[in-house]
Amino acid sequence: MTSLGASLTLTALVCGLFIPPAAASDRAAAAETPTAHAFRTSEPIRIDASLDEGAWAQAEAIGSLIQREPLEGQPGTENTEVRIAYDDDALYFAIVCHARAAGDVVSTQLTRDSNLDVDDRVTIVLDPFFDHRNGFYFQVNPAGARTDGQVSNNAEHLSDDWDGIWSAATRRTEKGWIAEVEIPFKTLRFKPGQTVWGLNVERHLKRRNETNRWASPRLDVWIGNLAEAGRLEGLIGVRQGRGLDVRPYLSGGDDNSNREATAGLDVFKNLTPNLNASLSINTDFAETEVDARQVNLTRFPLFFPEKRAFFQEGAGVIDNAGLTGGRDRDLLPFFSRRMGLLDDREVPITLGAKLVGRQSGFNIGIVDVQTRDLDDNPLAGQNLLAARISRNLFRQSWIGGIVTYGNPAGTGGSTLVGTDARFATSSFRGNKNLSLDLFVLRTEDEVTGRSDGAGGFKLDYPNDLWDVALTWKQIGEDFQPRLGFVPRSGIRRTSLGVGLRPRPKRWGIRNLFFELRPEYITDLHNRVQNWRIFTAPFNLRTESGEHLEWNYIPEFEHLDAPFEIREGQIVPAGSYQWTRYRIEVNTATKRPWVVDLSLGYGGLYDGTRRQIEVGVTLKPSTHVALAIRTERNNVSLPSGEFYTQVFTVRGDYNFSPDVSWQNLFQYDNESRILGVQSRFRWILKPGNDLFLVINRGWFRRFDGAYKPSFDKASAKLQYTFRL
Repeated sequence: MTSLGASLTLTALVCGLFIPPAAASDRAAAAETPTAHAFRTSEPIRIDASLDEGAWAQAEAIGSLIQREPLEGQPGTENTEVRIAYDDDALYFAIVCHARAAGDVVSTQLTRDSNLDVDDRVTIVLDPFFDHRNGFYFQVNPAGARTDGQVSNNAEHLSDDWDGIWSAATRRTEKGWIAEVEIPFKTLRFKPGQTVWGLNVERHLKRRNETNRWASPRLDVWIGNLAEAGRLEGLIGVRQGRGLDVRPYLSGGDDNSNREATAGLDVFKNLTPNLNASLSINTDFAETEVDARQVNLTRFPLFFPEKRAFFQEGAGVIDNAGLTGGRDRDLLPFFSRRMGLLDDREVPITLGAKLVGRQSGFNIGIVDVQTRDLDDNPLAGQNLLAARISRNLFRQSWIGGIVTYGNPAGTGGSTLVGTDARFATSSFRGNKNLSLDLFVLRTEDEVTGRSDGAGGFKLDYPNDLWDVALTWKQIGEDFQPRLGFVPRSGIRRTSLGVGLRPRPKRWGIRNLFFELRPEYITDLHNRVQNWRIFTAPFNLRTESGEHLEWNYIPEFEHLDAPFEIREGQIVPAGSYQWTRYRIEVNTATKRPWVVDLSLGYGGLYDGTRRQIEVGVTLKPSTHVALAIRTERNNVSLPSGEFYTQVFTVRGDYNFSPDVSWQNLFQYDNESRILGVQSRFRWILKPGNDLFLVINRGWFRRFDGAYKPSFDKASAKLQYTFRL
C-alpha cells in the first residue's frame, strides 16, 4: 500500500469512528436530549432558600432526575424539583431535594472549595458557549458549602481550578433540604444573543450512594461530558455588562522579623464575550496552602500540584491531549509551578498576564509572567511565556499547538514547540466512549546547545464495565522543557490499563473492580530499564461505601549507575527484580468517622520494604473536622536499615460557609522540620476576601529539642469591583 493510500485509510478509519452520520446523530440527539426553559422575572429574588418569590411559583420544573447509579435508568428513590429563572443580571436555580427523613441527609463540609464528594450535594453544569465541550460547574451541599470550577474539553474529572463570583443559600427541612443559587452573568462567558445553553443537573444522595441526573443518566457518561448535556432555552436579553472586574489587594506580613507590606492589582476584562484577559501587578500568593509532604524512594523528582489561584484559573485551556489527565506525570510540556517558583523557593512576580477563552471555534490560552531579581541570589528577572491554541473538530475532538519560552533558572533561553490532537466520541458502538490522543513535541535549549523531541499516543476506552487504555510515548535524551515537568528522559514507555467493573447487585456489593496495569520502559536502544505489573485480583466497594482491595505487584529495574536512596546509603548499579503486596481498607466517607488503612510489604531493589499508611478523619459536626494521617516505610538494604515517616494533622473550624479557620501540621524525619500553617478566610461577600495566614517551622535537633526554622505571618485583603 502506498503512503497516500495508508493516509487515506487512516483518515477514513478516524472519521468512521469519531464522526457519526449527521442525520442519525441529529435524530438521536433530538430524541434523547431533555430541554428546560428558564423563566424571565422582573421581581427581585433574594437568595435565602425560602423560595417565597412569585417567580418560583411560575417557573416550571425541568423534569425528573433519573438514577445513574445504583440502578441505571430507574426513577430516583427521592424526588428532586429544579426550577430556573433569570433576570437581566443573573441566572437563578431553586432546587428542592426531598428526603424521607432528616437523618437521611449527610452534610459535613462547610469550607469554600472543600471536597463535597463526602456529602449529599447538587451539581449544576452549564455550557454557555453551547460548544458541547467547555463550561462551568457549581456545587453546593445541604450546609451551604460551595465548590466550583471550569470544565475544559469534557474532562472526565471535575477540577476546582476556578473561583467564580456566585452565591447560594440552603435550608434543612423536615422533608429534606432546599438550595437557592444565584450565578451572575458577569461571572460567565457567552455569546450575545445565544438563547440556548447546555445544562445538566445532578444530585447525590450519600446515605444510599445514589446519583440522580437530569440529562444522560448513564454509567458510561460523566457529569463533565457536556456533549451529553441537555438544553436550557429561553435566555433572552441576558448581558455581561462591560465584562470588567478590578480587584485591588493589600498584603502585609512579618517574615523572620522582616516586616513588609505590598499592594497589588488584578484586572479581568472580557475582550470578547468568550475571551478574557487578566493582568496581575505584584502578584501575591500569601493565601496559598503549603504543599503536602511526600516520601521519595526513587531516583526521580516528585510531582507537586499547582495550588496558586492565578495559575489554576483557566488551566484546562492549556492542557495537551493525553498528557495532563490520569495518574501519569512523566511528561508535562507546561507546568505552571515553574513560574514564580525555583527549587521550591518563591520568586517575586512583577507582572503576570493571561488570555484565556474561546473565539470562532478556537480555544486560546496564553500566560506570560515577568519575575523580579532575587536580592540574595544572582538570578536576574526572567520573562516566561506559555501559549496554546486548539481548534475544535467534530463534536468532541480538537487539534492544537503549544509553545513555551523561558528558563526559570536564568542560565539560558529554552523553547518548546509541539502539536497534538484528540479524536473523541461518546457514541462508539451506540453509547460508549472512545478517544485517541496524539502528540509531538520538540525543545531547543541554549543551556546544552541541543534539541530533541518527544511524541506518543493514547487510545482510551473509558466506560463503566470496561475501562481500557493503551499509551505509548518516547522522550528524547536531550528533551528539556524548562517550563515543563519531565522527571526522566531518554526512554520509551508502553503502558496498558485494563479495568473490569462488574456490578453483581447481590451480597451487598456495589461493584467489583479487577485491574491489570502493566508498563514497560526501555532506553532509546530498546534495552529494558523498568517493567511493572500492577494487579488488583480483589477489589470491591460495598453498597454502603466501604472499599477493600488487595494488590500483587511484580517489578523490575535496571540501574546503569548507583544512586543514593538515602544520605549515606547507596544502591549499586545492576538489575533488580522484586514483588510487592498491598492491602487497602477504606470505610465509607459518609460516616462521621472515616478510617483509611494501607499495608504494603515485599521487596525493594536487593532488600525489603514494609509500608503502613493510616488515616483517621473525624467529622463531629459541619463546624469541626479533624484528620490525622501518617505514613511509615521501614527499608532494609545490604547497606543498612532506615525508615521514613510523615505525620500530618489537619484541624479545621468553620464558623459558616463564608468564614473558615484551617490548620495544617506536618512533620517528616527526612527534613526534621515541624511545619504549621494556620489560614483564616472571611468571604465578606463573593469576590471580597480577607486572609490571615501564619507559617511557622521548627527544626528537630538530634537531642530532641526543636529550634525555630522559619516564621512568617501575612494578611491579605482583596475587593472586587464589577463593571
